[in-house]
Amino acid sequence: MKSLNAYKKLAQHWSDLPPDHDEPEVEANLVQPLLQTLGLNFSQVKTGKSLGAGFGTPDRLIYQDISRPPVLVMENKKRTPDLATIPEANFANTCQNHPLYRQAVGYDNCGPKNNRGIRHYLDNKMPTSLLASYGLVFNGDFFQLWRRVDGLVLPLTPIQKVTKTSLPGLMQQLEYCLEHPHTALVSAIWNQKGGVAKTTNIVNIGATLALEGKRVLLIDLDPQNDLTRGVGADPNWFPNYLEQCAPKLQLEEWDEAKQILNKATQIRKFPTTDKSKKGFQLSVLSGDERSLKAFRDDPNGEPAVIFKKLVRQLHLDYDYIFIDVSPTPDKLTQSVLLACDTVLIPIDLGGKSLHHAVQLYSTTIPKFRELRAARKERLHIGPWNLGVVFSNCPGDSGTVLEDCIKQELSRSNFVGKQCGTRLKTYTQTKVAEFKHVPVICWQSSPITKLYADLVKELFLSPNFIDH
Repeated sequence: MKSLNAYKKLAQHWSDLPPDHDEPEVEANLVQPLLQTLGLNFSQVKTGKSLGAGFGTPDRLIYQDISRPPVLVMENKKRTPDLATIPEANFANTCQNHPLYRQAVGYDNCGPKNNRGIRHYLDNKMPTSLLASYGLVFNGDFFQLWRRVDGLVLPLTPIQKVTKTSLPGLMQQLEYCLEHPHTALVSAIWNQKGGVAKTTNIVNIGATLALEGKRVLLIDLDPQNDLTRGVGADPNWFPNYLEQCAPKLQLEEWDEAKQILNKATQIRKFPTTDKSKKGFQLSVLSGDERSLKAFRDDPNGEPAVIFKKLVRQLHLDYDYIFIDVSPTPDKLTQSVLLACDTVLIPIDLGGKSLHHAVQLYSTTIPKFRELRAARKERLHIGPWNLGVVFSNCPGDSGTVLEDCIKQELSRSNFVGKQCGTRLKTYTQTKVAEFKHVPVICWQSSPITKLYADLVKELFLSPNFIDH
């Protein structure tokens, strides 16, 4: 950590600045001292570098190693008294609709037609040499970090008000990003309604990403252990790893905790029917029913706090971590929602799963996000909605059923994201279950193509989410 005294000195400097500052003044009088306080030298900061045709020119590109792509891209805006005078308690909600903030992020219809913001600067279609992992929108009053994982762009922090008190903490967030340019995206695939292919989707989405060369960890927190058996792993490999790991995490004995997690992780390797492609591997972390219940119900434990620390021990080793939990919204499920970055909600074409999906998307997930913000979590704020994905779909649902679905969504006032890819029912999926392998091992199967389309839609192609 850089000197806290240096951050406090910067905060004092900030407090001496006027609340009305045009963009060049913000750049000269605040951005430049901020970057110097982070210990960045001249060669690590590129100013006004074009990202290529159609991608615009951000205010700063920040490098840790100038021989590698930038870690952070910055979009700065002018400072205005109407933002500076908003009370901190109301700041995020008010700032969210302010044109300066919306221009900095790059929302549509918020400025000049060719306006570019963080969402555009993090677009993974641009040259890899200029593609950053994080984005910062900043004007001296608002401060928000964004994150890119392949094509997915999502908030890393809430909108925060810069104050003399908050600025040192905001600097620590920037410091974290510069020191951790790549961490795993942690996702749950969950619905309170069972039988919607929750586990099948986790296995095959993870496998599809692994086939793309991504490092993928599957964590099985469902006492039934269907995920573990579904990939041919052993639920009893290291069944009590949570019980052994928990006290180490509580005491912040990180090395000992990591050793336990490494021993508990199984590696499963899979071939594919396409001989022109290499096989792939998945890492699996699983506990048996008894140990999961013991962890969940320990009267002296804090499963949500411990599990979040556990994930933090793993997120540097993987690109994606997917977590499977029981449909029951128990303490294990709550722990996952308090630790993950995103949630994908699988539903079938039935009314019950649709009802639960709308509730989860529109009410439950935002409540958990608010809870995490209330706990003053300033980094990895979430979970964010990846969307609802229709699974177990018949080949032809028919117009009558489709009309019923549309009417139900309309009655529920659901305006959330529905994945364009629908996962249909194929015999090969059942065969894969019997053989304890991901169905994508059969590269010529139509369901494999659908999973490839879904993974591209959610993670590999440009995908901006903020709710």
